[in-house]
Amino acid sequence: MKEKILFEKHVQKSTFNNPMIGNKSDTQVLEIRKDPLTGNQSVFNPVLEDKVAAFFAPSDQALIEKMAGESEPICFLCEDRWKQITPTYPEELIKGGRIHIGQAVLFPNLFPVAQMHAVIRVGDRHYLPLKEFEPIRVLEAFQTSLKLNEALIETNAGIDFLTINGNYLGPAGASIAHPHFQTVGGDLPFTYLESILEKSKLYYQENNSCYWEDLVNKEKETGSRYIGETGPVSWLTSFSPQGTNEVIGILTGKRNFKEMGNEDLEGLAEGFCRVMKGYDSMDISTFNFSVYSGPINTTDDTFRCYIRIISRQNVYENYRTDDYFLQKMLRNELILTSPEVLASTLREIP
Repeated sequence: MKEKILFEKHVQKSTFNNPMIGNKSDTQVLEIRKDPLTGNQSVFNPVLEDKVAAFFAPSDQALIEKMAGESEPICFLCEDRWKQITPTYPEELIKGGRIHIGQAVLFPNLFPVAQMHAVIRVGDRHYLPLKEFEPIRVLEAFQTSLKLNEALIETNAGIDFLTINGNYLGPAGASIAHPHFQTVGGDLPFTYLESILEKSKLYYQENNSCYWEDLVNKEKETGSRYIGETGPVSWLTSFSPQGTNEVIGILTGKRNFKEMGNEDLEGLAEGFCRVMKGYDSMDISTFNFSVYSGPINTTDDTFRCYIRIISRQNVYENYRTDDYFLQKMLRNELILTSPEVLASTLREIP
């Protein structure tokens, strides 16, 4: 019987005279991994696993706290400043102009990069070490996104695709330290989402089953990359990650945001915060994430909602980018910590 999901590894060898071992011949074995759905490649050189610090210097906590302290007095998300200086939506879309749940507030981005582009204030605190992200605050932020999703559907706003996203601290692309998420979407899917939707359809046509359900079952069976569950969300590390320390949480029972309920959001928020604690234990200070949905106005049996979380370069003086030609121009990702080791680390997080 043909295997539906294949975890392909291609082995290469690189041989050279190494001055670090007296110019003796040195052969290093490289592992090229291919994503089972997309075919996207990542490369793992085990020699680099002990040299992570050469790529990611330790986070400078004193510098982070200094920058956070300097920016807090003028932060538009702190205290009640957001009430005076953030924009609002038309009343016919959002009553009152903003969505306010607990300490989370959703409002329009002043400089949108999509047809729908909202900013979400995540809690009152201006800066948080990753281990101090709280599930309740993340849950409130996710809830505002689903409220927006409901409003877009009810008002026939012409938005077919929606995502929830986040950058944390400068190296990850954040312009402010205060935790915030962003909900973006439009009548066209973003490039990555479009590709994933198309690949999911092809897989369904070839196998008569959903890739995302099959992936969870396969990873549970394999075990080495499966982390665990938080309610309805299954967590695993990517076999061929497309970002550093990539973790995925899959909602195998939900095809789009419209189908998601509070239990799903609670599972996402709890798992998200566990990943943050895991990153913190690895001396990581930054992250990006996205939550993906199928088309919000229709149901697509070939797709399931999921979250991708990756770490980014740490904060320190004169930090360098963690993306260079390999990622930006050749579209291959570099693995420094193997997905199997990462999963083992995250399984230990309470």
